Amino acid sequence: MSSEEGTPYLVDSCFLICMPDPKNVCLVLDRQTGKEITRLGKYGGGPGEFSYPIVAGTSSNNDTLYIANMPNKVVLFTRKQKGFYQFLEEKSIKLKKMEFMTDIIRISDGYYVITTLSGGKEFFILLDSNLHEIKRFGHHPIKGMTAEANSFMRFQGRMTSYKNSFYFATMFFGYIARYDISNNGDVTLIWEKMVTPPKCNIYEANIGIRTHENRDGFYGLAANNKYLFATYSGIFYAAADTDPSACVPKTLVAFSTSGELIGKYALDYKSSQVCLSENGDNLYIWSSNPEVTIERFSVKEILNIK
Repeated sequence: MSSEEGTPYLVDSCFLICMPDPKNVCLVLDRQTGKEITRLGKYGGGPGEFSYPIVAGTSSNNDTLYIANMPNKVVLFTRKQKGFYQFLEEKSIKLKKMEFMTDIIRISDGYYVITTLSGGKEFFILLDSNLHEIKRFGHHPIKGMTAEANSFMRFQGRMTSYKNSFYFATMFFGYIARYDISNNGDVTLIWEKMVTPPKCNIYEANIGIRTHENRDGFYGLAANNKYLFATYSGIFYAAADTDPSACVPKTLVAFSTSGELIGKYALDYKSSQVCLSENGDNLYIWSSNPEVTIERFSVKEILNIK
């Protein structure tokens, strides 16, 4: 299944690919056939237009699509039929202080979790359904800092969610974690793992990655009620000195939702993003070599590989 380059999301049995061309925000493909259904959204500064889009998620019945417009807005679209959406409204994210949002994910009960580039003690911000800040949570996975972080740049990574659970994994080293959020907004860290500890120097409130000793981390995440799949690099940063794409993963890892490592699998091609079908039977992997391609795998067959 060949496609244009971009960031993929699986919504309502369709692939939404953000930033496929300079004019349209999302390319919508049928999941079964790979055929184009439509193109959604426009770039610009007006209501419902985008500068940098990120798909945050959908409502529980898929009747509303939420696409964030960086750095501080969320645009709502109403589902008209499969793959077709109509602009509904635009909302602003209301934080306690001016910050630049770097990623967003919508979970059950209308909550959102966002990450920012700004420093402090907590890395994540929980928002209510009206995009008001509720609380900040999380901690630095790298120990030894003696002051609040000046920058969260090195903690940036990928997020995914399933119902009231959300998962986060860093791109610049091998940290991964699961949090659960209750109906009343209580946040619980369920588990966290440091798959490959970072090689770095710590300067009170800053972290300096030792580029030629450190291994790259996670590029894509997908979860359901049983499993968490991720593309993992584990390649030394130094490889990117001569080839910018050298650190793109060729490894897929599978965890149980309780954090147990189930398997580690070699991929034929460099692969970044992953998506799970709604029923959990198929895993879709975004490959970039020899062409931009969506590969479909049977989850059962993957897990049976020894």
